[in-house]
Amino acid sequence: MRQFASSGFRIWNLSLEAKLIYTCFGLFTLLGLASSALFYEQLVGDGIGRYYSGAPAVSPMGTSANGPEITLPGAAPISVAMTYGKLLEVSHFHLFTVPVILLILTHLFMLTGARTKLFWISAAWFSAFLHLAAPWLVRYGNGSFTALYALSGAFLGITSLVLTVAPIWAMWFGSQAENRPPTAP
Repeated sequence: MRQFASSGFRIWNLSLEAKLIYTCFGLFTLLGLASSALFYEQLVGDGIGRYYSGAPAVSPMGTSANGPEITLPGAAPISVAMTYGKLLEVSHFHLFTVPVILLILTHLFMLTGARTKLFWISAAWFSAFLHLAAPWLVRYGNGSFTALYALSGAFLGITSLVLTVAPIWAMWFGSQAENRPPTAP
């Protein structure tokens, strides 16, 4: 923790053990981001609006993610909205885990020496807030906020990727030039 309080400390000055710990954390975070992207791809295929609000899914040429659909005359597809309890359960879990991951990533990013720290840190927290609110907006907005869900997820994915890759890169390949005294011309 002293490293974060020190204004001159940079991530490439960490011990080998700390670099290994933070690199492994970053790699697991990248795997988590990849699994989130795959999960969102599946949700988009099934229809985010249908998943959260029970809105009918629009499928091109009568097909769905599960194969061709059979349309019976006078029968509407059955769509059930996610229950309040299930949405609360998912939100509860994410409201505890997402901030912890972002707390760690943003602290590591603060040690990189990047000049755009404020932008990336603010963007990550804002996108996380939007993405945590999006399922509620989709559910109670009758599916009219489905684009927000996808956009906030992409925005959170991009910001998290930057906050994860930049510290790993700086740890192992960071410039030592900041620590050397300037030379006379």
